[in-house]
Amino acid sequence: MRYSALIVAAGKGITKGQSYNKMFKVLKKYHMTVLEKSTQLFLNDPRCAQVIIITNPKDMKSVVLGHTHEKIVHVNGGPTRQESVFLGLMAAKEDIVLIHDGARPWVDLDSIDRLLETMKQEKAATLAIKVADTIKMVNDDYVEKTIDRNNLVITQTPQAFDTNLIINAYVKIFEKQIEVMEDTQAVELTSDTKIKIVSGSTMNNRIISVIEETN
Repeated sequence: MRYSALIVAAGKGITKGQSYNKMFKVLKKYHMTVLEKSTQLFLNDPRCAQVIIITNPKDMKSVVLGHTHEKIVHVNGGPTRQESVFLGLMAAKEDIVLIHDGARPWVDLDSIDRLLETMKQEKAATLAIKVADTIKMVNDDYVEKTIDRNNLVITQTPQAFDTNLIINAYVKIFEKQIEVMEDTQAVELTSDTKIKIVSGSTMNNRIISVIEETN
């Protein structure tokens, strides 16, 4: 199954009071940046027809100079994540698109395989892991109740979509002036399409800031 991979890489991390794009943090173990590690898997996957890297205009020159692979398409992002994703979707040429947070450099090929296998029957799917910790609902710093975690999951990326579906979902989101936290929520709020949960990996963590330790 051929697909387009969309890498969202326009975010900022803050260290020592300065603005710095965490995508350029060097992972010493791999001798490459977070962004390079995040894109490597897709560049090496023959099923991936293109890798669309969305970054902010300030960092575009650095990204372009560092990523010249023939699969890569560079797109300037917008002022918000959802606007950036929509701009990236305009460059997607395959019927299936995988939207991935560039700050998750540890995604593995097995997870991608499971996601793509699911997309043979589905229109939308997301990697996710079960909640392992006890979740409490609180009010004014006092526990109100314990939440049943059996039906709770933590979503990850990539999230996979029929390309037309997710484009139409974002068009409706903008029309309704709704803000979404992530891409499956756009589908949730604008269509009756079911979103399939696909088993993710506990290693597929997101790098929060440039000052945290990385592998």
